[in-house]
Amino acid sequence: MKRFLFIFILFSGICLSQETDKFAFELKGNTLTGMGSNFTGFGVGFTGTFLKNIGLGIEFNKSYSEVSDVSVFGDLHSPQFTTFDYYALYRYQANNRLSFEGNIGGGYAKLKSYSNYRTKNFSESGNAFLVGAKAMYGLTKNNNLQLVVGPRFYFLSTFTEMNDPKIEKYYSKSTLLILSLGLRICF
Repeated sequence: MKRFLFIFILFSGICLSQETDKFAFELKGNTLTGMGSNFTGFGVGFTGTFLKNIGLGIEFNKSYSEVSDVSVFGDLHSPQFTTFDYYALYRYQANNRLSFEGNIGGGYAKLKSYSNYRTKNFSESGNAFLVGAKAMYGLTKNNNLQLVVGPRFYFLSTFTEMNDPKIEKYYSKSTLLILSLGLRICF
């Protein structure tokens, strides 16, 4: 209940203290590296700025891949990687059209794969710490439509259970790089 009240107060403050063009909706394409085969997918996000250039954002990303080396990935195929992120951001306006944004936050990540030999699909989930940046370029005169490009590093900690602590530590920690390109609509 305290968490709900905190979120309600926070978002109410954000909504009531807004000037125009402080909210943005983002639709983007992603490529993900660091897990053997590369993943490609899409993402949607929503950001709101308050206190000048400081704000909050949430994103949902879904990426798909195909297994290229069965000896590494086993009998699993068609992996899907899903993230739900929340982050704080700082936006720097370089000129009338170009701005930059840095973000830091956390999130939830899930890797799901299918198998022809098992009744249940393989699923692994965990937490992520993320650090990223974006460059936004205004495509319209009033900058309501922007081109967005940027990298983001994910430092994942997944929930694995193995007998050897060294092997468990190796498989439960990974660093991923996501590169994104998309459009942002500001309102």
